[in-house]
Amino acid sequence: MIRLAAITSVALAALASCASGVALAQPVIDGCRLEPQTSCPAADLAGADLTAAELRGADLSGADLSGADLRLADLRGADLSGANLRGAGLAGARLDGVTLAGADLGGVNLYSAELDGVDLAGANLRGADLGRAALSRADLSGADLTRAKLFRADLSYANLADADLSEADLSEAELSWANLFGADLRRANLATAKLANAELTGALLSGAAWPTAATCAPGSVGQCEIDEAAQPTDPARPSPPLERDADDAA
Repeated sequence: MIRLAAITSVALAALASCASGVALAQPVIDGCRLEPQTSCPAADLAGADLTAAELRGADLSGADLSGADLRLADLRGADLSGANLRGAGLAGARLDGVTLAGADLGGVNLYSAELDGVDLAGANLRGADLGRAALSRADLSGADLTRAKLFRADLSYANLADADLSEADLSEAELSWANLFGADLRRANLATAKLANAELTGALLSGAAWPTAATCAPGSVGQCEIDEAAQPTDPARPSPPLERDADDAA
C-alpha cells in the first residue's frame, strides 16, 4: 500500500505540473536543446538518437548529424543547410519545407521521401537512394547526384540546372517540365523516363540510355544523337550475307 501510494503521489505531482503549465525538461546534446525552433548551428550531433525528435523550425545549419537516427523526426521548416547527414537514418521523417542547400547527404536512404519544393541546391547526394521520392518543384540546381537512385522519382518542374546526374538511375522517373539546363546526364539511365517539355539546353547526354531504348552518341549536347553502333541488334532482322572473297569463290 505504501509503494502504491508513493507511485500515485508521483503521478499526481506530474499531472499537477502539466496542469500548472510547467514544461518538462527537453533533452540537451552538446549544448543543443532538442525542441521546436531551437537554434543549434554547427552542433555536434553525430550518432545521436533523435528518433521522433520534435525539431520543427530548428536551426541546425552546419550541424554534424552523421550517423544520427532521425527516423520519424519532425523536421518541417528546419534549416539543415550545410549539415553533414552522411549515414543518417531519415525513414519516416517529416521534411516538408526543410532547407538542405549544400548539405552532405551522400549515400543516404531517402526512398519515397516527401521532398516537394525542398531546397537541395548544391547538396551532395552522390549514391543516395531517392527512388519513388516526391521532388516536384524541388531546387536541385548544382547538386551532385552522381550514381543516385531516382527510379520512379517525381521530378516534375524540378530545377536541376547544372546538376551532376552522371550514371544516375532515372528509369521511369517523371521529369516533365524539369529544368535540366547544363545538367550532366552522361551514362545516365533515362529508360522510359518522361521528359515532356523538359529543358535540356546544354545538357550533356553522351552514353545516356534514352527513353526510346536508344543510346545517345558521344558528343550529344542538348539533344540525344542516336549512337547507331551502340543500339541493340534486332533479332527479327536477318543479318546481311557475308561477302566471299575471290579465293573462297574459287
